[in-house]
Amino acid sequence: MLEYSKLFLLFVTCLFILLALFKLRRKNIPRNVCGFLLSSLFLTLFLVIIIEIKPHHFLRNTISISNLITYFFYFAFVGLYFIKNVQIIIQNKYLLLITTFMLFGLANAVDLLSDGKLIRFMNNEIIEDIFHNLGTVFWLLFFVDYLKRIRIKYL
Repeated sequence: MLEYSKLFLLFVTCLFILLALFKLRRKNIPRNVCGFLLSSLFLTLFLVIIIEIKPHHFLRNTISISNLITYFFYFAFVGLYFIKNVQIIIQNKYLLLITTFMLFGLANAVDLLSDGKLIRFMNNEIIEDIFHNLGTVFWLLFFVDYLKRIRIKYL
């Protein structure tokens, strides 16, 4: 159940963003709002790939690339998203986004520590799934709030 709930929440977030883009397509909205929504859609799809397909496990097992390196790439991708959209993020409930990525970071820490055999968790996959689920809930909450604000402003 935990496995599929995070995927469901991420797809619901994608649907909200797509619906907003569809409704706002003929409105006179600032370019940065549309860019933020598009980059958020791509980041959400990126999160689906990371969380569900787990390319870091594939790269570690087949090509012997350390999870630390792939997580650094993930961090760089998310960092670019924040840098590109900082003006919009700080005008909204950014604490939801900070909480989101803190929870994703905790899930990554559990994965790194348990894969490296540094710390043994009894149910590390369940702990990782709980952090991912909580992160996706806050990700969805941020966009519900943001889309409510732009609906009031532009529709």
